[in-house]
Amino acid sequence: MKRKAGVVLLVFTYALLLYMSLSAPAYARAHPDLDPALRASYAAPWPVALACTVALAGLMLALVPIRRGEGWARCTALAMLLILFITRLASDRRCLVVLDPHQHGCHTFMIAILVGIVGVGLAWR
Repeated sequence: MKRKAGVVLLVFTYALLLYMSLSAPAYARAHPDLDPALRASYAAPWPVALACTVALAGLMLALVPIRRGEGWARCTALAMLLILFITRLASDRRCLVVLDPHQHGCHTFMIAILVGIVGVGLAWR
């Protein structure tokens, strides 16, 4: 039962990451007041394609080997989430203010990563 809940949380996490990646170009067009360098780092074709690829790989990991209980897949999913977290934290200064509810940051991304790590933890059984 816990593994199934973990898989559901992982699927939700990677679906949310896929949605955030695909909606980045539309978000950048809707907010021309944002820093152009920041918009380019998330809405350009290369970052969008790379993030979508990682999200789709995570979905496939969650739906096939993690659901079957294979340990290597759980470690790989956790490593993917940690790499995304560390890279985003190092490259986006808005993520440093995520604990302050009065400032705009990357709250959705941080919530997705937290839900994903909890999902990996639940799927570990």
